[in-house]
Amino acid sequence: MDSADRPVYNVGDNVPPSVLVLSILQHFFVLAVYMTYPVIITKAINGGEDLSTFLISATLIGSGIATILQAIRYTGCGYIFPMVPNSSYLPASMLAATAGGLPLLYGMMIVSGFLEMILSRLTRYFRVLFPGEVVGVVMFMLGLAIIPFSFPLFFGSGDTGPLDPAATAVGIITLGSMIILGIQHQKIFRFYAVLIGIIIGFASSVLFGVLTLADIESAGSTSLFSIPNPVGIVSYSFDVGLLIPFAIGMLCVMLKSAGNIALLDEYTGETGRGNLRRGILSEGFGAAVCSAIGGIGIGSSASNTGLIPGTGIASRKIGLGLGLFLIICGFLPAIGWFFHIMPEPIMGAVVIYAIAFIMLGGVQSISSRVLDNRRTFVVILPIMIGVSSVMCPNLYTALPETIQLFFASPLTSGAIFVVVLGLLFKIGLPTHNTIRFGDHPEADVSRLLLDCGRLWTMDKTQMFQIIHHIQALIRAMPEGMHPEQLTLTLKNSTGALTAELIVPGPVDETAMKSAGHYPATVTIATDAGKTIIRSGYLMI
Repeated sequence: MDSADRPVYNVGDNVPPSVLVLSILQHFFVLAVYMTYPVIITKAINGGEDLSTFLISATLIGSGIATILQAIRYTGCGYIFPMVPNSSYLPASMLAATAGGLPLLYGMMIVSGFLEMILSRLTRYFRVLFPGEVVGVVMFMLGLAIIPFSFPLFFGSGDTGPLDPAATAVGIITLGSMIILGIQHQKIFRFYAVLIGIIIGFASSVLFGVLTLADIESAGSTSLFSIPNPVGIVSYSFDVGLLIPFAIGMLCVMLKSAGNIALLDEYTGETGRGNLRRGILSEGFGAAVCSAIGGIGIGSSASNTGLIPGTGIASRKIGLGLGLFLIICGFLPAIGWFFHIMPEPIMGAVVIYAIAFIMLGGVQSISSRVLDNRRTFVVILPIMIGVSSVMCPNLYTALPETIQLFFASPLTSGAIFVVVLGLLFKIGLPTHNTIRFGDHPEADVSRLLLDCGRLWTMDKTQMFQIIHHIQALIRAMPEGMHPEQLTLTLKNSTGALTAELIVPGPVDETAMKSAGHYPATVTIATDAGKTIIRSGYLMI
């Protein structure tokens, strides 16, 4: 990524107090929309306002704890990585809540959290199992999955009704303000495009009658401080029959977070530090803790992740502050009131603005790979299957209820199928390729890497970097020496790529190890009078 696209305030940077406070508020408003999920679950089990308030408060506290753990480099991914109620858990959560009440929901979510913690130990294989094009599809499907949720909010149409002209006007003004501010060259406008847009949205809501004086005055009956009381609400039960739907939800959450972390790794340049493993581990632990204290299933927020490249502010200090702010909000009943009165078109505009950057990141991740016909189907078919679950909602109704869960949303079906197809289409692929050099060895190197790039869906930038490094090795050989053979070997289990050059005589080891600028591991060996130069690369 070009340096011009790097954050203005990167992960380890300090930020001015004003930037810190306003950025925390901005992220808070972005995640506010997800606090409607506790209300949805409450209505599903015919709970009252008190239960809804408790669920929101407990979820805010659990989300705050999990967000702080994520922001700390040694316990999480080390990024601004808010943990919020997650739509991937919603279908399974509704099943559990309606079948066995909140105790069953809490118990199954704790199990899901621990299962994700266990799977976090396998993240060393994630780059192999979930290469860039797979993660890109998941990121793209995230945006499609949020459309049925965000656009009705944006247009004030409810679940099935027609758009409301007044609400639509508010949504257009809010989103338009964010876009106009976000494309300005002045950093101040880019930093706070969402926050300013929300303020403009509230003003337009009053102007168009979407937000009334009676809504605002209702705050007078809300207490300032209250400790959530879990007595009679929080207990735990378990149903083995719900393991599959919760496992599907957990897998989607994990893939979503892997995509979000990959995006932040690329954007911040903070790669190769175990960010993915710690992030997934912390997410599972946070989900278990949140449900243990009475909250609902949480995971990373794609909208908040999209806000980071949208504003250029990536300092983990904001993540720490946001987590603390969420915990404090959990003891303030007025926050629940705020979620209640925030006009829906403002929520919709915020989500649409932020998710645009996630979908763009998905497209960029897909386009960064060298794709042959085989991998093209890995990308396109899951997108088509995911879209079918929305465009043809009755298509899968005849299937057993458990299987229908796979088609509950574009994200679920798209994520599952892209992973499965990605693994299936790797079957039978050769893991090594050899070329004997002709009169133009550097051109031969390019030809071999291009062939292997398509075969192994290499990252385009890395492929050309490896080409240039091997060509530099050839140029560093003694004058008049002509390399004989080049073999490339891919280790599927780890994604390690080894290039083996065979040359007819001795070489200068120091010159070989200093050739080029790629951070590769170079070793020199001798066999039967020939020199073998091995260079190792970790595929991305």
